[in-house]
Amino acid sequence: MAEAQRTDSAASRSTRENYMTALRSLHSYLGEDLTLDRIDNQSMLGYQHWLLEQGICPNTTSCYIRSLRAVLGRVAEAHHTDIENAFKGVFTGRTDTRKRSVTQDTVRQLRTVCLADDSSLSLARDVFLFCLYAAGMPFVDAVFLHRSQIADGRIVYHRHKTGTRITAIMLPCMQQIADRYAANDSCYVFPILKATAPDEAYDEYLTKLNWYNRTLKRLAKAAGLELRLTGYQARHTWATTAYHSNVELPVISKALGHTNPQTTLTYLREIDDCQLGCKV
Repeated sequence: MAEAQRTDSAASRSTRENYMTALRSLHSYLGEDLTLDRIDNQSMLGYQHWLLEQGICPNTTSCYIRSLRAVLGRVAEAHHTDIENAFKGVFTGRTDTRKRSVTQDTVRQLRTVCLADDSSLSLARDVFLFCLYAAGMPFVDAVFLHRSQIADGRIVYHRHKTGTRITAIMLPCMQQIADRYAANDSCYVFPILKATAPDEAYDEYLTKLNWYNRTLKRLAKAAGLELRLTGYQARHTWATTAYHSNVELPVISKALGHTNPQTTLTYLREIDDCQLGCKV
């Protein structure tokens, strides 16, 4: 694993983080350090199946696989070997991302469903709604959000994935959510992570990501929703709502932390293509 980490020192921060996320995830699946002799078709197919069972969506699973194929392929090339057959039959494409936003009625059902205080369902709902209200904040950024990053009615943080600086208004409904966890003796807004050292905290985050997606499925069932609720839907829902509210595409892109507005369009595919063409 250490050798794989060194193969792309010149890559962008985002690319390096994608590689590290995939390597940590594969390490969790294999349960031991990564060596080339462990990378074969059976292990990669098993890893793909394991990711899907953990609630990781197909497109994210594909991203992990592509990252592993890139970084481990460079290690294999340095050792004059070939691991391309290990990825035979493993999905590395993209699935349609339409209908990943939810309706306002769905949000209302989530907000009003009666849940036990201090339960995992209640915490997952609070995080989901907070991410939605905070201009589509990703789960990873909500998990790592420090109390010190909230001041003067604003949240200022850097996207964990890209390093982009984001400023969002701290709405009263968001403050109410944060206040529910104010008594916790932690530097974080939400009582999800315990570790503060970067590497340990990120490993803990990966575990909590699995917890979050599993718990959101239970939350949807508790709210009587006939859909698969995921963390991504908070982000997509905010983007779609903002677009329908006539917020300009560059503004939405900036709020989401996208450097390319074309990336934002993938969040808005359920809007009529003609409307998008006119808007851009």
